[in-house]
Amino acid sequence: MFTRIRHMLPHWHKHAHFLLKSKQLLPQPPVQVSHPPAHAVPTADDVGSLVDQMLVDGRFALLLRAQIARNLMPDFYEKAKQALSDSMGLVPAGTVYLEPCVFDVDYPLFATEDFNSPQEFTVAVQSVFLDRYLVTNQQYQQFVNAGGYQEMAIWDQEVWPAVLDFTDQTGEPGPRFWKDGRYLPGEERLPVVGVSWYEAVAYARWVGKRLPTDAEWVKAGSWPVTLSAGTSLQRQYPWGETFDRSKANVWGSEPGRMVAVDEFAEGVSVGGVYQLIGNAWEWTATTLETEPTTEEVLYGHGPLLKTIRGGAFDTYFEHQATCQFASGENPILRKHNIGFRCALSLCDIAGPPTDPPPGKPLDQLADSSAAIAGSSLPGESHAEQDELPCGEMAHQGPPFIEQAELFHDEAVEETLA
Repeated sequence: MFTRIRHMLPHWHKHAHFLLKSKQLLPQPPVQVSHPPAHAVPTADDVGSLVDQMLVDGRFALLLRAQIARNLMPDFYEKAKQALSDSMGLVPAGTVYLEPCVFDVDYPLFATEDFNSPQEFTVAVQSVFLDRYLVTNQQYQQFVNAGGYQEMAIWDQEVWPAVLDFTDQTGEPGPRFWKDGRYLPGEERLPVVGVSWYEAVAYARWVGKRLPTDAEWVKAGSWPVTLSAGTSLQRQYPWGETFDRSKANVWGSEPGRMVAVDEFAEGVSVGGVYQLIGNAWEWTATTLETEPTTEEVLYGHGPLLKTIRGGAFDTYFEHQATCQFASGENPILRKHNIGFRCALSLCDIAGPPTDPPPGKPLDQLADSSAAIAGSSLPGESHAEQDELPCGEMAHQGPPFIEQAELFHDEAVEETLA
């Protein structure tokens, strides 16, 4: 633990120093005028190596952001677009019906026998990409190796003190059940579990994505079809209406343990998303608002819960392994059966560059990707940014796909403009 603290202190000092300077609490040293070194225009091989590394790390979403895409050569852009197509499935825009969660504060309104009361939520969802597979140990290892647990700009400020405790079995930064900062042998294709909601969010930001909302997740699995106004068909399971243990890794399925993220292919959704049901529960971006107890009302606070969906390899009850069932968990818990997958709003994606990009130094390209993944101010809360809807221009989207919802990081866009 002391070794970790010693390694992290420079990062914490860096952000504390930044915040103090921004409030003019530190005296400013005299500026030494010098001639800065001229940036060499990178060769295609240099930029190609950086692009290839970002693709290996699964950070293609950053390359497709307008701030970076406009500076890419067309062939690099095409590589990033192909990576998007290979690893994410498109969930088209439309409405989705959400059944109330038994833990939700509004559940009594829907559980009543009064037929005039609403029985479900109808939510409009814009087009969004969803990871075809749960995030694996191998993918998460790249985040750990890159210093993700020390890059405080991608973590919500309220959880900074807890990041020191997000360690594996040997005290190294990483998921709870890893050892020596690495996943266990033979588990590279298994879903990463033993990560809190905050760790899932930090990883998603690092790769330029986010967690899906409840509505987006349900729409990906149930694949609603609207036949007419008021008439819609929606699946109970990604594969249809009948529960089938051969199509999802739940209690009673043959493995009895977690399996690779591409197994149980017969249970894939219409949009090509695997294991929405079974193998590991999935964190979503949605907060579960529970009915406060008398004590919580008295003291003015209640539990913070984030929804989890999909069930896991050890889910026993069939009604919990559906597209509609949701439960809630403390976002700081790191359980053996909760993982996650990421989402990307379509209008976060820029169209291909129209003009030959000017020569841009490699460090500027890297800085742009870091700024997009994090916040323009170290430690600034991302909560409001993650909930912002699309602007009007965002609905136009790139020319190779339909329109969708964009979650802007406005502070970052101002910095990079």
